[in-house]
Amino acid sequence: AMRRRYEEVGALPDFHARGLGWILDRLGMVLTVIVAGNFASSNHTDDAGTLPLLSGPASIFVVDTIGNTKCGGKEDTWIERHPPLTIWVRANGPQIFAGTAMPHKLMSPYDKDNHRCAWRYDFDASALGDYSVHVKAVMFQGFDNIDERCKMVPIPSRNYQFDTQNANKTLEGDLERLESKNYDFVVDMARWGNFSHHRGISGMKMYSPTDSCCEACTRTRNCRMFTFPGALHFDECELYFNEIEQDLDFLDRENGKYVGRARGYSYVNQTVQSFPDIRRRRLVINASEIKKIWPIQNIGVPHKGFPRSGTAAISYFIGCGWSSTLAFENPCHYPSDDLIFGSGKNIVEVVGHPQNLAHAANVIRSCRIEDERLDTANGRWVRYPYQDDSICLPIVPDRAKGFRGFRPMYRGDRPLHCWHREDLTKLANTCAEPGCPWVIKHRWVTDLKKEHNWYGMWESYDCQYEEFGDDRIQQCVDQKRISKIELKGLSIRDVVKSYLTPRLQNIKFTDAGNETLSVVIDTLKLPHQLWHLSIDDYRKQLEDNYPNVTKGSENYWLTGFYYTSEREPYVQVDRSLYYSKVAWDILTPRGYKMINAFDVTAAFAYDTDAQADGMHIVGPPMRAVVTKIFHHLCHDALLSATS
Repeated sequence: AMRRRYEEVGALPDFHARGLGWILDRLGMVLTVIVAGNFASSNHTDDAGTLPLLSGPASIFVVDTIGNTKCGGKEDTWIERHPPLTIWVRANGPQIFAGTAMPHKLMSPYDKDNHRCAWRYDFDASALGDYSVHVKAVMFQGFDNIDERCKMVPIPSRNYQFDTQNANKTLEGDLERLESKNYDFVVDMARWGNFSHHRGISGMKMYSPTDSCCEACTRTRNCRMFTFPGALHFDECELYFNEIEQDLDFLDRENGKYVGRARGYSYVNQTVQSFPDIRRRRLVINASEIKKIWPIQNIGVPHKGFPRSGTAAISYFIGCGWSSTLAFENPCHYPSDDLIFGSGKNIVEVVGHPQNLAHAANVIRSCRIEDERLDTANGRWVRYPYQDDSICLPIVPDRAKGFRGFRPMYRGDRPLHCWHREDLTKLANTCAEPGCPWVIKHRWVTDLKKEHNWYGMWESYDCQYEEFGDDRIQQCVDQKRISKIELKGLSIRDVVKSYLTPRLQNIKFTDAGNETLSVVIDTLKLPHQLWHLSIDDYRKQLEDNYPNVTKGSENYWLTGFYYTSEREPYVQVDRSLYYSKVAWDILTPRGYKMINAFDVTAAFAYDTDAQADGMHIVGPPMRAVVTKIFHHLCHDALLSATS
């Protein structure tokens, strides 16, 4: 049915480019979701469509229903045959569990070395209630190292306007003259390389054509060369092929004909109310109908380039989230077209015990910095009854300068738990980037995003994070003689700062001196490192720029978030995890303390990501990050002060 929906509007290339269509086309697989656990007795009554499970361990399986692609292998070799898909999983209920499904060895009774491919996500549902299960495809071969970048060659000067790619929009016909020169340039390049076929790419906020066009050509089958600019209006890149039949991404699989980029449909004028069901909302797709920044500003001189030719596997972002090269060129027509079949339908009713507000009484120790490690799942979100306005006062927006978007104001004179209340419907609804206003209306959202009265906290399985109010933080500052808390980084720094600064507004720091402590919280500019540096370059950058922590300084750093997009090339979830682990290995022995933001952002990665970009995740995860920072900074000092 999904394929037919694309086919009816002449858009099979879009179907094959992303989501479940990409998995079917490239891997020959149709995936489905299966929930497994200890089922309740047959006389248990439940609503139609629910799976009554006993409290305790449960598993979410993602299984290929076709079975033509075989996984398996002898002994430990089975993992090498497993398709390297990154699959996001979330079970949302009284507790929220989220993360990545791992390859699973689904043993066959007929052939133990060749079996259907499967993935598995385990969780321990101990609280009574319903859990909605959602599973999305995100990446393929996401751990591609990208040691090599595309070979780039600057274009010899042709004329001033072409060389600078500038057009005076107040001068009639000047833009058309530039585009005519770009078209002639592309024709010349095709003739030079003896390429009989070429087509352009219209990107969504391409920050760097060098990287974006390089990756577009590398991921496009049989692309031999690329240039920027492209030939047509709004085309940042041009891709070149030896012949038209080699442009497999835009061929009709059944008759081998080239179907082209033209689209006979547009949803630019639809509103959210146009479709009654969230799963049926269609994405805006035609770049020509959206006022992009054009021509591109500050791209440097025009170049030609050639795809990466290294031996490393090519990574593919296959989700329906923000993509600089695919959002307009090959859109998911519905934002749920990367949602694995069976998602949302498996409602698991756990037969167990209600969530107890006295949870902390059962925790035997406080969390240590070692508990932030990334190699084990170390927590989940726990919901509690919403604290009413008679105790906490009504939620009002924080008007202080900070990262764009709604944030509830912190009130230091209210009970500390009030700070964790949120109206999730108001989060991440504003835009800063061109093109965002059309996409944000059609983002994929779940029942979580609809919650006006959210109240929950991130809790570890093995330890407790202690909450500190203004009085305890002031005591900590006095005890440790903290003179300042400094945040470093770029946009992620601004996100964290927007939640940390209100917690410090009533705190008086110690005057700087010889015996005072400076606290640094560094986001490592990680999205930009993923974008621009290979893993070897990143290691060197850390080794060269982060010396041993010395007396008088306490240094923390944040891991990358759980990204569900590829807003810039290479900025994606697997590399976020990989680079964070590398930073742990290098920085920990030097005295830097890691705050695990990767795990806490996974559950909210689709619902509270600012401007629906899959990267700047706000709301409850940032409150959890701030709680962790104060816990690790202050717990031991306050404990020693009272002992």
